[in-house]
Amino acid sequence: MHTQSYSKMQSFFRVYGERFPRTGDRSRILDVGSKSYEGQRTYKTLVDPSRFDYLGLDLEPGLNVDVVPATPYVWPEIADESVDACISGQTFEHNPFFWATISEMARVLAPQGYLCLIAPGSGPVHRYPMDCWRFYPDAWSALCALVGLELVETYWEPDSVEEEMQDWAQWRDTMLIARKPQLEGDDLREVEERRSQLTAPFRGGFGRFEAVPHRAGPAIDDYLRTVPRQTKTGVLKLRERLSRRLYAKHVLPVFEPGRD
Repeated sequence: MHTQSYSKMQSFFRVYGERFPRTGDRSRILDVGSKSYEGQRTYKTLVDPSRFDYLGLDLEPGLNVDVVPATPYVWPEIADESVDACISGQTFEHNPFFWATISEMARVLAPQGYLCLIAPGSGPVHRYPMDCWRFYPDAWSALCALVGLELVETYWEPDSVEEEMQDWAQWRDTMLIARKPQLEGDDLREVEERRSQLTAPFRGGFGRFEAVPHRAGPAIDDYLRTVPRQTKTGVLKLRERLSRRLYAKHVLPVFEPGRD
């Protein structure tokens, strides 16, 4: 896990850790996608064992994994409203059906519990074992609306920060902090029904799924043969100008001080 991701989650615990619901003097933390690859550090090192009970969930056994669910995208092993904070970092880009996963995270989260997600908004392909998505500024608000969470904070790494990073700037991490509201009556039933619909296709296992990263045919061959090309330097300069222009127009106003 890269430094910026670790630092973001560290800030989440530092600012919101005291606000988590508690059973007695302890809170329960679920880390989705917790496996440590190649000996990398994990978010578990941020969890104070004197205050929090940590549970790591992943799709296969490994370092820092406590639970491997029988089906990948739904977790009957974890009861409704049984954890006080759900965290996940550098996982959703590898998850082909992330909307089912965030629905399960919302299900197992206790009312007034917090969720924190971190995922790249840019960067090259990195298959662990597949690479499916990148998340842009409006992704998290859409997902919160879908699964019945209240968006608390959302962030997309701006140019001013991205340019100062040395090793991991390419990932342009996005971050979501959300809270599960205390719902009742029709509001609660409506949200629960929507989450149930999202996870229904996965409850018995999804069947055979084959990741296909590249399958060229005559159309792709024709494109590669005929597409107009620029020099590499020209392409990079154009991409940089467009990125800055679009960011200033569509994203930067969100971060202006004093705006809601």
